[in-house]
Amino acid sequence: MQRTLARGGGEAGCALRSFDGFRAAEGHRACTGHAAPARSRLPFVVEANKRVVKRQKVVLRKDVTGLGKSGELTKVPNGYYRNWLLPQGLAAPATQGILAGIEKDKQDVEKRERERKAKAKAMATALQTIGKFIVKKKVGEQDQIFGSVTTAEIVAAIAQQTGRELDKRDVELPEIKKVGTYDARVRLHPEVVGDFKVVVQREKNA
Repeated sequence: MQRTLARGGGEAGCALRSFDGFRAAEGHRACTGHAAPARSRLPFVVEANKRVVKRQKVVLRKDVTGLGKSGELTKVPNGYYRNWLLPQGLAAPATQGILAGIEKDKQDVEKRERERKAKAKAMATALQTIGKFIVKKKVGEQDQIFGSVTTAEIVAAIAQQTGRELDKRDVELPEIKKVGTYDARVRLHPEVVGDFKVVVQREKNA
């Protein structure tokens, strides 16, 4: 790299001639004693970390809109629990004892549900085994029945043969206008349906 220093003038000055990337103007200012203008600097911004909200497990003592129902386990911010849920008696800390109680209650509910479903399946099997339930009605011309066959009559016929009283709202019947055999069903459980037949016969002396 070549460079040439030239001395001259009354003040010890120099002119820095630049070759291969050296800046002559800056060299000149340095030699003549003139300060270089300050460089502009970009603002240095430090972003603070977001505050971490601490949460804790609680058990709801009452239904809380948007949070859950009584007895449910949930997580809430510490401040929300301290300032609102606790003073209002809406929640309690989820201690080991409470958690054990919740688990036991859950197991009890599951056990009762299994028993209810098993009972429904047994009833569905009984309905299928019996097969048909007879209802007698007054009959007019061309085997047309007077009135209609109601779900209450079906429930009574089932109770007479099985000893179990069903909810008439769970019975589904087709439109029945004359004597004959019809398919029907009853919902015994959200997952269990019992199918059977309804036989409509002429009432004696009718």
